[in-house]
Amino acid sequence: MKGSIDEKLLPAVMDTLPAELTFIDENDLIVFWNEPDSKIFHRADEILGTDIRKCHPEKSQDNLEKLLGDLKSGAKDKESMRIECDGLDILIKYIAVRSDDGKYKGCLETCRLVDDL
Repeated sequence: MKGSIDEKLLPAVMDTLPAELTFIDENDLIVFWNEPDSKIFHRADEILGTDIRKCHPEKSQDNLEKLLGDLKSGAKDKESMRIECDGLDILIKYIAVRSDDGKYKGCLETCRLVDDL
């Protein structure tokens, strides 16, 4: 990141972005998400600090495990998928977050409506 921003302003900037962002740390725990005006997925506050696996349906668990393994190992830096949910066409991206020395620090999940791209 270039420049700086007052830490009190950062949540407002994050909530203004035209996408839902969720950050999962290196231990697969949900650390934060933004709160844009147009939400695609409802997230209950109780999931903060819980394992990401608890937020995905049983049928997607194998895919989730493979994705997390690939991001952690460096086999992949990102993956995208398009799903339909409740009649919405959604693009989801999973992006590895790494330290300057390349160590896996977590995963940023972004969700956007395809119509908004």
